[in-house]
Formats: sequence, structure tokens, C-alpha cells
Amino acid sequence: MKSRLLLVFAPLFLTPTVQAQSGGQPLQPLFACRAIEDDSARLACLDAAVEALYGDAEAGEVVAVDRGQIEAAEESTFGLSIPNFSLPSLRGEHEDLAEAEAAEVHSPDRVVTRDDDGRIERIEELAVTEITTRRDGKIVITLANGQVWRQTDTTRIQGISRGARPGLTANIRSGALGSYFMQFNNGGRWFRAERVQ
Repeated sequence: MKSRLLLVFAPLFLTPTVQAQSGGQPLQPLFACRAIEDDSARLACLDAAVEALYGDAEAGEVVAVDRGQIEAAEESTFGLSIPNFSLPSLRGEHEDLAEAEAAEVHSPDRVVTRDDDGRIERIEELAVTEITTRRDGKIVITLANGQVWRQTDTTRIQGISRGARPGLTANIRSGALGSYFMQFNNGGRWFRAERVQ
């Protein structure tokens, strides 16, 4: 799997001086050195920028992660509402991480669909391990990756009266205004769901 090195910057730990110097971009001082024509001045600039970046990494203010780790984090948080939390945008080509992350999420055949901005629109073929029916007739779905989803509408769902059968998978897609829809691979209808864990 191809992976690119991305840097996640933790601005909460930086002093205002450092933030102002780098403009909130940890690699900017390093890239700025490229414009220096004099070789010795450019080398001195690069040495200083690398030393500063190394210090930030040692202090935990800059963390290097690859595309696969960010995509896996996006998948694991898909459907959760976490205030003031966002991951770096992943524009461009996106690989399905099924092969690399299969053991971790227990759904090796899953398919992840993203929009043009790199946000997850849909995840298909997530293995279902348990379905329970609440008193109000709505269901709670536990996936093999540990996620728990709850039905929020009154759609009648066929074929799940005895819980999860072997081979049952779920497709989840995002809707308008932060809503989500789920459908099982037994040919049933889409229903509204929210992630509770």
C-alpha cells in the first residue's frame, strides 16, 4: 500500500511566537528555505528548520502519520459526533484499506466511498455480530469493528427477528445534516441510524 507522510500539528501546545513564525504549518519554514538562492544560506536555513522541526517532534507538538493511519481513524470515528475534532483532509486518490487493516476491523471486504474532498460518504460490507430489538421495536446493531448503531426511525426491517445470522453485513451512508442510514445485505430497506458507541 502506498502511503504518504503527513504531519499533524498540535497548535494547542505551541506558544504564540512559534505559531506566528510558522503560520500554523510546521513544514512552512522548511519549504521557505527552497527560495534562497545562495547555497550556504539555503543550507543554514534548512539546518535551522530541520532542527526546529526535530525539537517540535521530540516535544510531541508535531506527529508524523501516514495516509493509512488517517483513513483508519476516519473509519473508526465515522458516525460519531466529536466536538472540536477533525482530521487532516485527504484529497486525491483513496485506497481501500481492507487489506492493510483487515485484522483490526474484522471486515476484510468492506468498501469505503469518499467524496471529492476526501470525506467518507459510505462504508459497505461491515460485518454484523449482534442485533438486539428494544422494547419500542427499534434495533441496536453491533458491528465486528466494535461500533454500535441504533435505529432511529420506525422503518420495519425484515429478516432480523432472530438477531445477526452468519454473513450478515451492513452498509452505512451519510445523509443530510449529520444523519446516517443503514441497510443490511439481506435486501432490506434503508433505515435511519445513529452511532452510540
